[in-house]
This record gives sequence, C-alpha cells and structure tokens, in this order.
Amino acid sequence: MLGYKIQDNLGFATVQEGVDAGLAAGASIIVLCSSDDEYAEFAPRGPTSYLAGRAEFVVAGAPACMEDLKASRHRELHQRQEQRPRNAPPV
Repeated sequence: MLGYKIQDNLGFATVQEGVDAGLAAGASIIVLCSSDDEYAEFAPRGPTSYLAGRAEFVVAGAPACMEDLKASRHRELHQRQEQRPRNAPPV
C-alpha cells in the first residue's frame, strides 16, 4: 500500500526527543513544525547528523531564517561528502 500517515504531537522537550519518537514510530520523514523564532534556534542544529540517513529532516513552512537553514544544511552535506571514501556512492 502506498501513501503516508501523519502522526501529530503537541510538542517535545527537545528536537532529539521528537526525532526519537518519529524513528520509533517508523517515520521516514521527520518534520519540524514550530514558530519562526524557534526555527532559528532549533533547525540549524537540526538532527540530520543524528538521523544518520535513517529518515529525512524537513522544516515546515517558510520561516524568515530559511536561507540560513539552507546554508547550514549545505555545509553539513559538504562535510559529510568530504568524510566519505573516494569510491563511495554519492550522498
């Protein structure tokens, strides 16, 4: 069966706690939904390294800090690429 299931929660004490709950539920996509102020605080320290490819991490909406978030994600992907063996498939 194809499709998706949305599992909502009213919040977690930390981003990592939310990620852990999503992974335990078998999520393949983790979505951070919050206020613009909280995106600026939590999303740049997003859990993409912690996820280690187990799920995708996305930010809902279009917060004012989106360009900063994109730059942070770009730096992280670049660092991961540099750490991989030369003959490994692309990230």
